[in-house]
Amino acid sequence: MLESQGYGLSEDRRFCKSVLGLRGIVDFICNEFIHGGHLVSLASSSIALSVMLLLNIEIRWEFLIIAYLGTYCIYGYDHYKGISIDSSDNSARSSHLRRYYRFIPFILIGYGIVYFLLLIVFGNVMSMFFGGFLLFSSLFYTSKVKKMTRKIIGFKNVYTSFSISLLAVFTVVYCSYQLDLLLFIIFVILFLRLMVDTSFCDIKDMESDRKMHLLTLPLYLGKQKFLRFLHLVNLLSFVLILVVVSLHFVPLYWLFLCIFTVYCFYYIQKAKEPGADFQSLSSIAVDGEYLLWPVALFLGKLFMTMI
Repeated sequence: MLESQGYGLSEDRRFCKSVLGLRGIVDFICNEFIHGGHLVSLASSSIALSVMLLLNIEIRWEFLIIAYLGTYCIYGYDHYKGISIDSSDNSARSSHLRRYYRFIPFILIGYGIVYFLLLIVFGNVMSMFFGGFLLFSSLFYTSKVKKMTRKIIGFKNVYTSFSISLLAVFTVVYCSYQLDLLLFIIFVILFLRLMVDTSFCDIKDMESDRKMHLLTLPLYLGKQKFLRFLHLVNLLSFVLILVVVSLHFVPLYWLFLCIFTVYCFYYIQKAKEPGADFQSLSSIAVDGEYLLWPVALFLGKLFMTMI
């Protein structure tokens, strides 16, 4: 009897350990997806896919992998370099990255090698040069250019939004599509959307940016004035889409992008609430927006075929 009870207790302990071990693995995967840079990297892939859909060009699936790899290298390097300062504002991310901190350089090098291999195998000469320029200029920003925000108000916000918007240009260069007015319109819309999203993410980094003496827009304007500024930029992107559609510069299904004006309005309003969780809003709501862009455009195109 005692042996059977002891055996049962041992089995229970083994079961608990297995459950805790499984839970630990699941938690690590979830944290890695959000804090390890995979969500924002997938967002870049979604932006590239959206550009292809907006311009009605052939979807190059391998380029979505290239966009993912390049973004991961950029954000991974930025998080790696700023992990000590990052701990004050984003302790969840820094504590997660510390679990494999010494391996991060090797991971980034591996991703970078695959990035350039895919460009060499599938891309053209222009895309190889442009892709290399985007990657190295973004890495250079982390170590050098970022410091210019100590002198120029909002430089970090504008530079980051402009750099990510160049992904639209990178996409058409890779796909051998002409540089035309439609691309310019996409670039401006994307820049305005990114100004809202990347600037919003700076709210959670206010403490670390203050330590680095960076004049980001949230620090310069103050949180409440800054949120009103974001509403203005969000509205401007909405008006721009309405104008280009009404002037018949772009197809009617582009109006489906206006959904994200409402989406953005919602999380900006949530940020005004006392005790707002800026970590979740920035890491999930903001970065997750671009995962929904291709879905909205697919639905928009489907709707157009039905009317």
